[in-house]
Amino acid sequence: MLPPRPGRPERLRFYVVALLALCVSACAGPVTTEPSGADLSRLPPPPPTCTNPGDDPVGLAISEPQQAAGIPCLRYNVEIGDAPTRGPDDAPITIVMFSDFECPFCTRAMQTIQTLETLHQGEIRLVYKSFPIARHPQAMLAALMAMSAAEQGAFWGFHDRIFSGDGIATPTLIEHVNALGMDMTRVATDLDAMTHAVAVRRDLEQASRLQVRSTPTFFINGRRISGAKPLSFFETIVEEERAFASTWRADGIPADELYAHATKLGYEAIEYDQDPDVLDEDKTYPVPVEKSPTLGPADAPVTIVVFGDFQCPFCARGHETLRAIKDRYADQVRLVYKHFPLPGHPAAIPAARASMVANAQGKFWPFHDELYATGARFSPEDLQEIGARVGLSETTAPWSESKEFDAQIKRDIELGMTLGVTGTPTSFVNGRPVQGAQSEIMFRSIITEELARAGDLRTQGIPALELYRVLVGLSAKSPGQDPVTQTKP
Repeated sequence: MLPPRPGRPERLRFYVVALLALCVSACAGPVTTEPSGADLSRLPPPPPTCTNPGDDPVGLAISEPQQAAGIPCLRYNVEIGDAPTRGPDDAPITIVMFSDFECPFCTRAMQTIQTLETLHQGEIRLVYKSFPIARHPQAMLAALMAMSAAEQGAFWGFHDRIFSGDGIATPTLIEHVNALGMDMTRVATDLDAMTHAVAVRRDLEQASRLQVRSTPTFFINGRRISGAKPLSFFETIVEEERAFASTWRADGIPADELYAHATKLGYEAIEYDQDPDVLDEDKTYPVPVEKSPTLGPADAPVTIVVFGDFQCPFCARGHETLRAIKDRYADQVRLVYKHFPLPGHPAAIPAARASMVANAQGKFWPFHDELYATGARFSPEDLQEIGARVGLSETTAPWSESKEFDAQIKRDIELGMTLGVTGTPTSFVNGRPVQGAQSEIMFRSIITEELARAGDLRTQGIPALELYRVLVGLSAKSPGQDPVTQTKP
């Protein structure tokens, strides 16, 4: 069994038929508390069915146990954990929001939520879950700063200022910190140490289990709403949930356990029955290193395997990020390069051939760096010039025409296709896929988790040289065994 990632509970995965969450203990006994600010005694009886079913992205049905328990509407069991909350814990309505601070639709949706909070004072608990989208360059930074603000008791002030519409450029975020009287030095220290990266990654992984793919996504007492819907859409569900809460209270459910009751039999994870070769960012893949070019020690706690194409401009951009990562983490990170020349890039294979000639002469990385410094714009003559600059030995034919290493390049391509790589760059951080030219801070958030996971294995006695194989689930190599043939655990 693979060691669990920090912050990720052990769990079974679900297919669309879905494994249900285990029931929390049912509440019994007399009612002793009332929801703060809520007068449920005057509410009408609940409707026999849900007039607004919410969103169902995968065609799920309400489970038989949930129906037998008298809990209407399709629901998801969304664990709150230690996420920031606003509103009373015993509110009859809990709204969990997966949000991205750089998402304009989230800004619009927050105006609706704030209106609901005003209309239903004391009856709504709002829960924030971080879902920074990879293509939003400032989103992860804002999410991490928000968690730092939470630790200083200023999360909702920081949150509301961001969604006031001033944007999230770094100077603006610093202005918010100062305006709220936060300790900027402490925020900077948190960012440098990635103190809250695991918490943000935990939210992202929870979203992945729930098949949340966009922001904003809401769960109102477990009922899913995707996107910035109009107020009337939210109001319909809120009114129904108020009525359901009234019935549950009359049945003896304590006020502070209404949310647990509403969601206890909901789906807590969904997995599409899809092509197993499509990359799943919530999984760890056993990517062998083999004889590929490496930069960094073999016993580094984090190995990043990159499938790249020298003619891909996004790879050139990603190269700059990984260089910054290598500079920051030094011997804690090992880089591994795999060739994945794409159709339509005619110069990619000649460049790959030339780079492997350089590798045979111990000069792969200087050649690699010089080639990506061109921004993926180079000619055959450029390949020769770069080879000469890095000191490759003269040959009778151009280095880019050498077919000596074609078999290895072909193995890289086949491995990538087997894993589900479809574009470049695609990286695997200790086996965890990262697709596209992601930001440095996004990589650092994953590396922080992986350093902790590797540290746990070291304390269990796993030798440093075996860390990577154990982390990604590669079995011990037998004599003559080609690790490419290893199957996924």
